Amino acid sequence: MSKMSVRFDPERSLPEQVGEWLDEAALTLAALPSTGLRPAGAGSTWPDYLRDLEDLGWDRESDEFLPKPTAEQIDRLDIVLTWIPLIEDRQQKMVVHMRMIRHPISGQHRWEWRKIGAKLGTDHKTAQAWHQRACAGIAKKIRSDAFRATQIPQFADI
Repeated sequence: MSKMSVRFDPERSLPEQVGEWLDEAALTLAALPSTGLRPAGAGSTWPDYLRDLEDLGWDRESDEFLPKPTAEQIDRLDIVLTWIPLIEDRQQKMVVHMRMIRHPISGQHRWEWRKIGAKLGTDHKTAQAWHQRACAGIAKKIRSDAFRATQIPQFADI
């Protein structure tokens, strides 16, 4: 996962940075551990299962999972997850949700643009445009005084 600042760069396009944060948040979600998250008393009698390469649906060079996310990446993930409800258009929100699903080992998008377009009954270019509009809409809302909070440092320079 790439190293990103906890702040926005005022010299760059905010919608573009929102898209980057969404993409990094998807990788962070995929890299979060899926074990050890249950209450201590909970358990399962089912044995662990071995993954079959055919089930993964992609070729891989190693058996390693994505690196565990840093505290800074998890902080940004928490922020990004508050943005999703800001998307009012249902189709835009659906595209953003679908693009945030990443494979936990490869980090590849589970929903490529063409698959999203087919699922939503539209062209893949339209699906990409919806994603860009969602990023622009989020950027507009986080720029507004109604959303900004002085205690959140990443909005200080916007």
